[in-house]
Amino acid sequence: MTKFKLFIKSMKYSVKLMTDSSRLLVVVYLLLNLLDSTLVLFNTVALKFVLDCLAGGGTENSLLWLWSVLYVVSIVTVPANNAAINIAYDSLIEKAWHKYECNLAEKLAELPLSVIDSSEGKDMIDDVRYSTNVCVFTTYHIVQVIALLYSFVASYVTLVHFNIWFALLFLILTVPGIIFNQVFDRKAEELRRKQAPDLRKFCYYRWMLTDPWPAKDVRMYDLTEPIKARYEEEKSAYLHANKKLDKKKLSTFLVAEIIRRSGEITFTVFVVYKAIMGDISIGDVALYIGFALNASESFKKILSNLVMSYTRTTEIMKRVFDFFSLETKTAGGHHRSLEEFESLTFDNVYFKYPHTENYILQGASFTLKKGDKLSIVGINGSGKSTIIKLMLGLYEVESGSILINGYPMAEYAMEDVRKLFSALFQNFVQYPLTLRENIALSSPQKMQESGEIEQVLEQSGVYEDLKPKLEKGLDSFMTRQFDDKGTELSKGQWQKIALSRAYFKNAPVIIFDEPSAALDAEAEDRIFRNFEELSDGRTGVMISHRISSARMANKIIVLDGGKVVEEGTHDELAFAGGLYAKLYNLQREKYAGTEVE
Repeated sequence: MTKFKLFIKSMKYSVKLMTDSSRLLVVVYLLLNLLDSTLVLFNTVALKFVLDCLAGGGTENSLLWLWSVLYVVSIVTVPANNAAINIAYDSLIEKAWHKYECNLAEKLAELPLSVIDSSEGKDMIDDVRYSTNVCVFTTYHIVQVIALLYSFVASYVTLVHFNIWFALLFLILTVPGIIFNQVFDRKAEELRRKQAPDLRKFCYYRWMLTDPWPAKDVRMYDLTEPIKARYEEEKSAYLHANKKLDKKKLSTFLVAEIIRRSGEITFTVFVVYKAIMGDISIGDVALYIGFALNASESFKKILSNLVMSYTRTTEIMKRVFDFFSLETKTAGGHHRSLEEFESLTFDNVYFKYPHTENYILQGASFTLKKGDKLSIVGINGSGKSTIIKLMLGLYEVESGSILINGYPMAEYAMEDVRKLFSALFQNFVQYPLTLRENIALSSPQKMQESGEIEQVLEQSGVYEDLKPKLEKGLDSFMTRQFDDKGTELSKGQWQKIALSRAYFKNAPVIIFDEPSAALDAEAEDRIFRNFEELSDGRTGVMISHRISSARMANKIIVLDGGKVVEEGTHDELAFAGGLYAKLYNLQREKYAGTEVE
């Protein structure tokens, strides 16, 4: 795509973003800006006639009073109109900003985690978020250019009629400053992109110093000074690089401004000379100087906006278009409906995480059927949690295939696939929302089903502990982030909340990824019994460091080196003498030794 076509596409995108947000506000904002330009011009014209009437010795008192009143009215109207412009602007920008953020959120939801997890992907996402300003403000610049062009033409036609050569002079002397500004804007953008990873880093150090979440570790290990030193080092390097650029920009700007102002000064001297010679009136002096300053400023802003849009804006918008054009698994082509779960098959699946060399899975194959209680066993790093992520379509396999009900996962819409699953992740999220919201996030349409929410809280074993602390019942906040009377929870209680959330979705397949990591023995036993008692055709998948929990599964797969090396029931594998038997016996001896002590 040529740069001009990209420029036109960028303009269309921004205008569409604005009009989709509020077509009426765009029209109102344009009319208010045109009115503002008209008032500025009218003020100058009214002042001319007031001065001419005064210079005439007051012989035309009626005209003097008329123009004086009109001048005062226009002066008073300008700030009122500016206030209306600001209100329309704030409202329009807010709506457009919201629209863009929603578009960005929808796109991010479609992207695989491989994009979001990578450093390159983080830089791209940061870049697109930063580009919000460009996408939103481009229409503002378009409206401004239209209003400025109207003001410029009206002023400049008058000046050309007065003296074309001086009119050309001060415009020509405006150009160097515009060029210098664009050069330094481009350098600033290049510097920002180069510093994006460092910016994330010092922002993270700042978060460590100010957020309550890491506060205990920071105080426990006396990390304030070391982290502060790192923050200041990263921040200083960032500021130093920007300071060097700002110094160069300031010196160049001063030179360009002197050149521009010299044209205005020369024109002003010429106008005053013409008045002294009696060729023009005192009012004409005010008119021509006022129009000259207005034309010069309008010309500068018009060129600045156009050049910036053609150079910097198009470059930024190209990256925005590239981001939104990224192919996603959910982007069309899914022709199969998915009403219920029958089976899930890993067929010779190979997978490695983005930007890494080693394969986590190397030809993994197994089948999960409706009603199965599957336990996945293996040493740390063998790929257990990776299998869960692939089941949920969070990553794409390198080779091989994942089949649902006998057909490739890619033939279904991903939102339909994920409706089949509910999961308690090893790294569960602690949402500082109400208890009701924490549970119903897995099924928002049932947010008001209080009875069902209480049922899953009791099922996970957390409701009895929480109930006395909940001043507002299910609508009590968890943590004090949004409410000083919020309830603070232990990690084990948070895990039970996450478990309740998984139960609440009531999906055909429920997944437990290390569900007992933060739980006491009683809570752990409750989970294992719930897993064993899954009924109504529901299917369960469990990863647990407790090998003994695999007894409750009717199918066990053992991972080693990224492959499924064993498959069977507990009794079959325990007597087979393989890796499962080894892990089981080692753990049994460990617990037996503990009991003896």
